[in-house]
Amino acid sequence: MIVKKADYISIPSIGIVMHMFDDFLIASESEKNNIERMNIDIKKYYIESPIVSPYFIEYDNKIIISSNSPEELKKILKNHFDIIEIDFIENLIGNIFLIGKNGIIYSHGKDKDVKKISEKLSLPAYKIKTKYLFGSISKLYNNKLLISQELSDKIIEKVKEIAGYIIDIGSINFGSPYLRYGIEINKEYLIIGKYSTGHEIVKVEEFFS
Repeated sequence: MIVKKADYISIPSIGIVMHMFDDFLIASESEKNNIERMNIDIKKYYIESPIVSPYFIEYDNKIIISSNSPEELKKILKNHFDIIEIDFIENLIGNIFLIGKNGIIYSHGKDKDVKKISEKLSLPAYKIKTKYLFGSISKLYNNKLLISQELSDKIIEKVKEIAGYIIDIGSINFGSPYLRYGIEINKEYLIIGKYSTGHEIVKVEEFFS
């Protein structure tokens, strides 16, 4: 796996402006020059939207996306995945939900949105008490889930039970809990937010490897 620190990306929360899949990446047009400088050797799509990953969730080789997300983003994703569109009130569902094998985890969200995703996926939804939006403080890849080390032991045990994935705790970008947006990973590359420490990078690489 090739590890790259995203020094050229304008913000440390790289996942907000780009998202990397195994065979391609999608990024905001505003970051095109910066991403090209990183020499990531996969197909690249650029969209006008200033944000990317918060609009969707990857789950079971499918993409769950809000119906009111940018059409250009949905069009690209539909060319590569089976898409589940849900008419959410909130469109930044990637911030809100983590979908586990045994249920959907969230900390804050509209009741109607929670009900819709629960019914659509036929999974129960569980509310976890934390000040953070749960989707934003968890990074899932290849059945491994990294969650913020700021969560209590009690919450971590509950998440393990619901998620059903291999779990560890960590941080990114010099102590930030926002793991989903500080890490981009696929089968060949691991891209890390530019403020990440050596210890954080090693932890992420060892866990997801």
